[in-house]
Amino acid sequence: MAKERSASIDMVKGLAIMTLFFLHFENGNISDNFCFIVRSPVFYIVVGWLWGMSSNERTIKGHWEKRKKGLVVPYLWFSLIFLIIDLIFLAFHCISIQILLRDIYKTVILRGIGTLWFLPSLLLGELLFLWSKNKSWILKSSLYLVSFAIMCYYGYWHNNIFYETPQLKDILNAPFRVFLDSVTTYFYVGIAYYFSRSYGKELFHKSKQILFIVGSICCIIALFFSIYPLVGINGEMIFILKNIFAGIGILLLFRSIEKFKPLSVPFSYFGKNSLIVMSMHWALCEIVLVVDKNILGYDEYSGIRALVYFVIAVFAMIGIIELINRKFRFIIGK
Repeated sequence: MAKERSASIDMVKGLAIMTLFFLHFENGNISDNFCFIVRSPVFYIVVGWLWGMSSNERTIKGHWEKRKKGLVVPYLWFSLIFLIIDLIFLAFHCISIQILLRDIYKTVILRGIGTLWFLPSLLLGELLFLWSKNKSWILKSSLYLVSFAIMCYYGYWHNNIFYETPQLKDILNAPFRVFLDSVTTYFYVGIAYYFSRSYGKELFHKSKQILFIVGSICCIIALFFSIYPLVGINGEMIFILKNIFAGIGILLLFRSIEKFKPLSVPFSYFGKNSLIVMSMHWALCEIVLVVDKNILGYDEYSGIRALVYFVIAVFAMIGIIELINRKFRFIIGK
């Protein structure tokens, strides 16, 4: 299983994190409707898939001890780094004191600065899944139905209420988002776990051709769902189904081409270092925004300039990855 993880699993994580990286840098000029199928839900599906194929019996206590180093410690260190960056920007009058106070608030309530929300939400969702895994099917089914309803209705409520009031969104919505993201993690991890438990090993040992065909069909279904207008409750339901098909489809596709070095090498590299990329790319994005506005004098970066910034940021990220892995491994709990 370690071999499978180092290839197809890490390739999926690498694709997901680099898609997220790119979408944050291109500054909204490209529709993320199609790209969203390879964003954060894919990480949850990877976790559930791995657990479903593993014979290890995980406990809440044991998992907490493991994730305390792998998620809690990085959350604290990266939050500190972000707050230091805020203080530097504040000292040079690039941001207001409200931004610093907002980021402190989000750190304390576990909403996280930028993309750091992912770390506590992943941990809480995983712990909820481990707690419920050995419960009765009635209780588990009820929890999944409730989770599905929360994801649908809260998504609709959030998009139609909080986005109309930015300040209210930042202050009041933050703790609710922690709850929603944890429930979302629980839902996708569970779906992937039970699917993998039933069909994962059998699928992973099929021929590359079968894997490619099944994976392609799942991705085509996800792309078809992407065309569906995401409006109201029905749109939220379609969005969830799209993520499930996309996550499983991409996983099977990459399993079928994991020996193809031009794809496996770069995607696996970023996949293995997805924690660093997930955390630090937001800091790079913020630095670009400040430099572009306060030094270069642009109101908003877009077009070719955004692509140039992204390429520079990717090379900067590689440098950050190597620096942390060689000199500052304690930041990522190692």
